Amino acid sequence: MMMVETDLRPSPIHGLGVFLTQPVKAGELIWRFDARIDRVYTPDELASLPPHMRSYLETYCTWHEATGLYVLCGDNGRFFNHSEAPSTVSNAISFGEDRAARNLAIGDELTSDYRTICDHVRRNGNGF
Repeated sequence: MMMVETDLRPSPIHGLGVFLTQPVKAGELIWRFDARIDRVYTPDELASLPPHMRSYLETYCTWHEATGLYVLCGDNGRFFNHSEAPSTVSNAISFGEDRAARNLAIGDELTSDYRTICDHVRRNGNGF
């Protein structure tokens, strides 16, 4: 669940991105897994869905290998783009939290290093 105010806009990185509508200080909490907003899926649940929905979830979910679950952010969090120098730092794959890597201003795009948030990317390299 996003813990700060954001909106979606076209991103110079890729497609849509998440942009701050408020300033955020270094270390401030940006996102945290919250089952009231975020959803998990088993591989069997994904397999039971129509192809267009499987494709959607495979695009926007992260894979948490230890639990065998796909995690979907239920809000703007699913639109974080990848960066080698991300604006957020994640403390765990899928079920952790993201904090500001530095002081961020209104209009800054929120980015993650996908290798720290998804086991598929960590294991297989650039799958994004």
